[in-house]
Amino acid sequence: MKFVLVAASFVASALLAAFAAAPQAKSPSWAKVDDGWLSDPVWYDGQAEKCVYEATRTIYGKERKYRAIAYTNKERIDETTTCKSSTDQGLETFKHHWSEIVPTENYDYRFSTCVHLETATLRPYKLTVSTQEDCGASFKLAVRKGANLEWTESVYFPDAGQRQGQIAGAHTAHFVDELPLLLRDFPFDPPGDRYVRVSPSQKDTRSVAWPTFDVHVTWEGKETIEVPAGRIETHHLSATSTKNDWKADYWFAADKTAPRLHVLVKYVGPNGESYALVSQERTAYWKR
Repeated sequence: MKFVLVAASFVASALLAAFAAAPQAKSPSWAKVDDGWLSDPVWYDGQAEKCVYEATRTIYGKERKYRAIAYTNKERIDETTTCKSSTDQGLETFKHHWSEIVPTENYDYRFSTCVHLETATLRPYKLTVSTQEDCGASFKLAVRKGANLEWTESVYFPDAGQRQGQIAGAHTAHFVDELPLLLRDFPFDPPGDRYVRVSPSQKDTRSVAWPTFDVHVTWEGKETIEVPAGRIETHHLSATSTKNDWKADYWFAADKTAPRLHVLVKYVGPNGESYALVSQERTAYWKR
């Protein structure tokens, strides 16, 4: 009997040790870091950050070169209308808008991609994507409603049309299209890794499935890289889906203070898209 008890105790100890050593499931919930970049007073100067990038995107199987512009500023949202508040009241968000015009042989492709992240939590509140080309226009929208993100789309391609649905778990779900902003808040010091649950990029003239997938974001090290804006010290992050069927690389400025504020310096995506910083400025670009 004593031998049986000892053996059972040994097996139980071995099982507990094996469980402790096994990799545990990671939470995809994003915990805000804010090492100073997010709460910097410059975000309240009444202007926006305007970044210009040398960009590439593959259309019709060919790499297209163009200039992309990303605008980032804090904006109050009226949650009744889900639009910009007419007062200084409402939900405080980071507005992050990409404006891209991509030339092809016969006509241009136009992409407008805008995300709003709640400043207090960096959870997404809203995503809007519109695309225009001479063959037609498509529009996608997702807005946080209670525990879910509700999406709707109108796509002109055959077998697409108008559709709507929900992304469950608004407290953990994010969008690939917001990562150039969200990953500015990565734990760079000390560097770690993160898991984030994302819905695929909707920056496409066609209908793209909305279901989420988990991405593992890892710090690859500090790198000083050359871009059109000059030599900039960066943090290199790699983002890989847990199924290894999606991968992207991001380089963010190591400097967390103004004017850099961990800005995206370089990006290489999975489908022939890339960005390299040309210029960064603060401007009230809407004034004439």
